[in-house]
Amino acid sequence: MKPQQLEYLIIDWGTTNFRAFAIGSNDTLVDTKSLPLGFLQVSDGNFAGVLEKILHEWGISYIDLPIYMAGMVGSAQGWHSVLYTETPASAESLSAKTFSFQLPWGAKAYITPGVSHLYDEDKYDVMRGEEVQVIGLAAIKECANFQAILPGTHSKHVVFESGKITRFASFMTGEFYSIIAQHSLLGKGLPSADEDADCTATFEKGVRDAQKGQLTNFVFLARTRRLFEQVAEHDVKTYMSGLLIGYELKEIKNKHIYIVGGQSLSANYKLACDLLNLQAEVLDGNQCFLAGMSILRRKLK
Repeated sequence: MKPQQLEYLIIDWGTTNFRAFAIGSNDTLVDTKSLPLGFLQVSDGNFAGVLEKILHEWGISYIDLPIYMAGMVGSAQGWHSVLYTETPASAESLSAKTFSFQLPWGAKAYITPGVSHLYDEDKYDVMRGEEVQVIGLAAIKECANFQAILPGTHSKHVVFESGKITRFASFMTGEFYSIIAQHSLLGKGLPSADEDADCTATFEKGVRDAQKGQLTNFVFLARTRRLFEQVAEHDVKTYMSGLLIGYELKEIKNKHIYIVGGQSLSANYKLACDLLNLQAEVLDGNQCFLAGMSILRRKLK
């Protein structure tokens, strides 16, 4: 890769994963790098050393490139603690609170803030990284008013009004699924899913069951449906996924939703939305993230 091909780097550094994007002229994506190296795996706060090692091994000419970062790297346990921007949050307010510093090799680095939302007088919700995707989504769809779901470990439901993030809610669907599947009686001894099998009907069964009762009661169906051979053992995890996603979507009132995320998980959410008569359109999470970071970067100039 020639040095003149690159103009800047974008990094999404989260709890469990690291993603870097090499950007050329006209905001063109030149190359990407992904690693299962979350910020919690960085020892003794040596973020600079870890980052330089990654970039060096990547084989790109990074010495003079500015780096724009988002995600949990800006949390209290991250590289630098960057204060949240309060709702309503816009591209302008996010840029205004962006933290800048110089890297050991001389290049400039920036970390965008997350967003906090206060509701019911004394309850807070927060996100870091998803707000960038929402800003990018608004630009891609050229839309100032929408509702979006960003699936993940902690799924986010975001309301975007008049060009601003006005409110959002977090759902621990992904983390809850992992805990149940890996550490509970419900998931104990389950075989791996049959990748060749069509589990759509089982997933849909879970989504439908979730509409009828309370979560901690109905999640026990993952055991009884297996016990009474209503769901095959290799389909139980698929059933649990449908149950949890269906429960997450249970109270949605808006009939048109954007889903922003990875292909596999977004497909599950789209299937659940279709089943619940919600009009959902899927957009690639990386595409929205890069679009959002490009917007924030331009506002920093």
